[in-house]
Amino acid sequence: MTISQTTTTNRDLGDAFDILGSYRRRLVLARASGADEAVPIGRLATELAAAEAEKPETAVTTSERDRNKIRLHHADIPALAAAGLVRYDPQRRLVSAGELPLEGEEWLEMPVVEALEAWNGR
Repeated sequence: MTISQTTTTNRDLGDAFDILGSYRRRLVLARASGADEAVPIGRLATELAAAEAEKPETAVTTSERDRNKIRLHHADIPALAAAGLVRYDPQRRLVSAGELPLEGEEWLEMPVVEALEAWNGR
């Protein structure tokens, strides 16, 4: 193995840990892979806010939802899209599944290491 191969492998593995090590991103993957059609980012933001605060979606405030929308739009979804795990239409703010090795709730139930192995085995 050459130095350039080692660097690429470590970077890819680091990227995978960064992407799949985040519960927020796994929740986006679970929701996108389990949906029949593209999911609006506002819907994802509400679900995330509820999950993080451990409260019903109906109790999520506009401020909580907006904070999550901004983070999803600028940080979480672009990273997932760059990895090919989701497709994102930023103008319509819709997220849909890309080429995913897991489906639906599997993203939330599997330990991160197992998810990484599944992702790297594609």
